[in-house]
Amino acid sequence: MRLFIFTFTFALIFAGMASISAPVLAGDLQPVAKYKAWRLFVAGEGGDKICTIIAEPAASTPKSVRRGDVFISVNHRPAQQTFYEVAVQVGYPFSAISEPFATIDSNVFKFFSGVQAHNDADESAWLYHLEDAPKMIKAMRAGSALIFKGTSARGTLVEDNYSLFGFTAALAALDMACAQL
Repeated sequence: MRLFIFTFTFALIFAGMASISAPVLAGDLQPVAKYKAWRLFVAGEGGDKICTIIAEPAASTPKSVRRGDVFISVNHRPAQQTFYEVAVQVGYPFSAISEPFATIDSNVFKFFSGVQAHNDADESAWLYHLEDAPKMIKAMRAGSALIFKGTSARGTLVEDNYSLFGFTAALAALDMACAQL
């Protein structure tokens, strides 16, 4: 059941990220493989193919906060010429003034939230500077942990700790599953 909820939420995030030529339905997303902390999902075929790798946090604080689905993803949508799109689902609506960010070792990566983008994806965030994607992917390949922080609409600073074990293998599988056209 958790996989269905996870997959359904994932489909909703795709709908909020960008326009997609063919709608992606929850039933279309297929788990393909698992690489330690990371899972590969694929939806669609040909020009409408969408691929993503996803990890759930190994730990979150504060523990008392009630949340929905929480995960980080790296997405390829070849038809839109979108590759290495880093997105986060936090399971709570962001504050309008939240400045979410991720750290990997000494690297800090700024994100923007769906609240700031006014795209009805209030629980999602994306890498703020697209040109930082290669640097972030490189840091994810070399690192062992990623920490994501954001402030909820209630003013709570929330921290999610993600394992990067398996990321390099998952990224290679992502690239093979959804190669650039």
